[in-house]
Amino acid sequence: MEGSFRGWPNGIKAAVSLSFDDGPPSQLDKAVPILDQHGIKGTFYVNPVPGPRFERHVARWQAAMENGHELANHTVSHPCSGNFGFVSAERALELWSLERIEADVLQAEEALRRWLRGIKEHSFAYPCGQTFVGRGSERRSYVPVIARHFRVARGLGESANDPRICDLHCLSSWMVVGVTGEQMISMLQPAIEAGHWAIFCFHGIGGDHHRVDVEPFEELVRYLAEQAPQIWTATVQEVGLAVAEIQQKARS
Repeated sequence: MEGSFRGWPNGIKAAVSLSFDDGPPSQLDKAVPILDQHGIKGTFYVNPVPGPRFERHVARWQAAMENGHELANHTVSHPCSGNFGFVSAERALELWSLERIEADVLQAEEALRRWLRGIKEHSFAYPCGQTFVGRGSERRSYVPVIARHFRVARGLGESANDPRICDLHCLSSWMVVGVTGEQMISMLQPAIEAGHWAIFCFHGIGGDHHRVDVEPFEELVRYLAEQAPQIWTATVQEVGLAVAEIQQKARS
């Protein structure tokens, strides 16, 4: 939309969320301590797969959640387009139905509530940022499915989110890989000037897949801490609910 948004409460100029997908160990080893050091809360989208891959880290995720970070739903199976070489036919969205994706999401939700004591209402992130199932005339968006179960959901995209118009069930986020701190801070400036909500999507921090090195990540986090409170950095769920109020007031 044309023009800048100046309707954030409490003198806030713009908002930022730091989100993390897939739950690789480097997020616990590197990202969480850096966030805690600077008083910034992140959103961690995990795949609560039965077995040791997730369960051996449950105590550490529990501690992160109790310290104010958002633990959130990223499905159990992490289905994506079968065009990706790492996706098996069993997890190819082209072969899934709306019923199947809903069952997978709800299975993840049940697992999160079973393993993480006291987990609060949280958001959802679309694996690979993809929001469809099926092919051709059978292709469907599963955004409406997610909207039935969550108040906030994050996808991928090329822009920040304008609070006046953004779809809270398919938010845009920037997936960043191998970037410098200066590049990430530069990415933020147009969003800040426009009064928008910028969401970063990270995977590995200092290791694991799609990684961003520790030093640039910490440079970004330090910058955001220094810019508070004018730049509000909070979890996807927290900012999303604030945006929902903004949109509700605009409709009334």
